[in-house]
Amino acid sequence: MSDLEQLKELLFGAERQALDSIAARVERREVRTADVADVLPEAIYQSHRQGDDLVDSLTEPVGECLQQAFKDDPQTYGDALYPVIGPAIRKSIMHALRNFGQQINTAVEHSFTPRGLKWRWQASRAGVPFGEFLLQQTLQFRVEQAYLISRENGLLIGHVHHEASKIKDSDAVSAMFTAIQDFVKESFSPDRTGRLESADMGDFTLWAVHGPHALLVCVIRGVPPKRLRGDLSAILERLHFRYGDVIRDYKGDTSTVPDVEDDLVRCLRFEAHLEPESKNHKPLFWLFGLALIAAIAFFGYRSWLAERQVENLSAALQATPGIHLTEISRDDGMIQIRGLRDPFARTIAEVASQVDIPIDSVTAVMRPFQSLEPALIEARAREMFGTVDTIEFRLVDGVLIVNGSADSDWLDNFQMRYAQLAGVRAIDTRGVVNSAEDRLRRRVSELDDRAFFFENGIEFATGQRDTLLTHAEALAELNASAQESGFELLLTVHGETDATGSVESNRLLARQRAEVIGAMLAGAGLTVKAIDIRVPTAGDQAASDDSGRLARVTLFLQETGPQE
Repeated sequence: MSDLEQLKELLFGAERQALDSIAARVERREVRTADVADVLPEAIYQSHRQGDDLVDSLTEPVGECLQQAFKDDPQTYGDALYPVIGPAIRKSIMHALRNFGQQINTAVEHSFTPRGLKWRWQASRAGVPFGEFLLQQTLQFRVEQAYLISRENGLLIGHVHHEASKIKDSDAVSAMFTAIQDFVKESFSPDRTGRLESADMGDFTLWAVHGPHALLVCVIRGVPPKRLRGDLSAILERLHFRYGDVIRDYKGDTSTVPDVEDDLVRCLRFEAHLEPESKNHKPLFWLFGLALIAAIAFFGYRSWLAERQVENLSAALQATPGIHLTEISRDDGMIQIRGLRDPFARTIAEVASQVDIPIDSVTAVMRPFQSLEPALIEARAREMFGTVDTIEFRLVDGVLIVNGSADSDWLDNFQMRYAQLAGVRAIDTRGVVNSAEDRLRRRVSELDDRAFFFENGIEFATGQRDTLLTHAEALAELNASAQESGFELLLTVHGETDATGSVESNRLLARQRAEVIGAMLAGAGLTVKAIDIRVPTAGDQAASDDSGRLARVTLFLQETGPQE
């Protein structure tokens, strides 16, 4: 070893050994773990006292660890929590049943009062169940006194009271409540974990809200709502936040908590008053009763009217030919109909209108079928044969009687196809008139009995020749139509004169005039059956006519009937 090395060893040997020892401890993991474990509890304690950083840092990882542990081994943790969960559940059920019973009693008391009706309307507008709204409105309570008591030694930390409350010795009350609390633990909780949270004393209810280092005891007049306990717990949490260390180490010196009453006064702000209702409700009850009776009568009448509508519609449908009703009912304001309907029967809408029922309130499911009602068979016959207005059908005992006017083709078609009509066993066509013959007769009636006038002798009066020629053309057309239909038309010509002149001369003139007209008609292809001479005598009425009266020839038509 050189002199320099020896000198370093002499000067720094001890420090070098210490550094080597420290390096060895740092490099060895098990040694570092032991060192951290030695100071970890104190470090956690000091970090917690300094602020909330430690809590914030551990909240998430500790929560995840618990969730994973509960998921991996739920049975073990369930067994461990069973002693706590059981009493908590029983206590919650007890409070819920108590509040529920109170809510039912209050609801029954106020259901049919004017104020109760008003509250029911307000609850419906707010979307809140009536029972809950009623409980909120009828709760009457007031926090009379509030005591803040140390859990460590039972000393009174602070006390506030309402102005109207009668105050006893607050320290004695605090000591008495602490003694009762200890008595409950010793007598009714073998593991000393039980605690007194509420007690009923006549018109007062005693509530105790427990905290880590102190408990808040409130004397409440009336029945407090369940939500009040949460408000009182918030006040106690605020007191612990502000005076946590002082409350934990409290020894009776009130100067250490100089402003605690300012926070306790918050407890006295919780109160609810309900003004007493007027007792003279008889007129209102009578009015409500009458309104209720009127409502029942109104809805009863509407129900009866709805049933009557169904009955009337059912009767009308059953009386309508071609409709077979199988089911009719009312559902949700709509009349529902099922059955069978002939296509030629009246529609459901028509029947509903007949009994004053809106069609939009009726739904019908009707299947088609053929009815054997006479009126519907007649309608089916009219539809099948395309009958015009000149034919009428009437069904009597299965015989279809036909009346009216039709041509031969239609009658032949009807006689061939009538068997297709269900319910018709025979037909009677004796009342059917041939329409061609009927038209021919009407035309004959129109052209019959026409007069043509002469002036001097056998000379036609002005315009009469042309009139005769036009009439001859019409007669020729009629004759052609008659021959097509199997008929023959014969004409008779009547020659006439006035009373001027001798009878013989007038007879000759009348014949000459008739022969002139007959010749013109024959020239048009018409057959003149006979010529008739009509000569008036001096005593006839015609003799009294004016001398300017024209002589005339009257033309008559005769129908000989169908040719053999």
